[in-house]
Amino acid sequence: MKKRWAIFPLTISIILLFNIFFSIDAEAGEAGVGVMNVPPQYSMIRLVQQNNSFRVYLTISDYNSWEDIYSVSVILEDSGVEKAEFLYKQYADLTSYEKINEFSEIPEENKLLVIKKCSYDHSYERETVEDKCNLEIIFVFHTTWFSSLHVIAIDREGSTATLQLDYTSEDIIRSDNIIIIPGLDSSMSFKIPPYLLDFIALLVAAIGTLYFVKKTDIGKIMRAIYEKN
Repeated sequence: MKKRWAIFPLTISIILLFNIFFSIDAEAGEAGVGVMNVPPQYSMIRLVQQNNSFRVYLTISDYNSWEDIYSVSVILEDSGVEKAEFLYKQYADLTSYEKINEFSEIPEENKLLVIKKCSYDHSYERETVEDKCNLEIIFVFHTTWFSSLHVIAIDREGSTATLQLDYTSEDIIRSDNIIIIPGLDSSMSFKIPPYLLDFIALLVAAIGTLYFVKKTDIGKIMRAIYEKN
């Protein structure tokens, strides 16, 4: 009899924990928000200048789920004066749960943002932390001068994560002669000297000439032509 009374509170405890777990999961599944809000943070940021455009690669983590991120903005400043703002919004407003995944530019008349090349990505899998938390965004905009770049990520609870990069710092890759290695979280570049391509071309030409001479035995051909004359 005592064993039966001992099982009763244990059963009640399990039922309560079960209900709490699924209520949290349902809330997080709809809005990406759990019981305790965790501010977003930056897992990776990379700015690359390619031809006539800049690309800003962002990986933003939110441990309440990537669905908890409301908006991400990239602000260009020149000597403390704001030049342009590029905005990604996952929702139309903080009260909406319908995703719009919209890119825009403020002010629009600048026409710097190449919206058709901007993109976002995330995983619908729930197996790893990256699947649940990471939102990857790419902003692409035409080449323009700016002295600093600010990135602001806002979640649905209003918590923000800010980051500032100085355009004069080594954090920014300016050169067109760069090699981007996929899969790395940080930028890695190799500066190519201007004379290197010419040297490689001459080396390839020299190797090709030697190979041709060896294959055709051009020395014998030249001697045969000389003896005939």
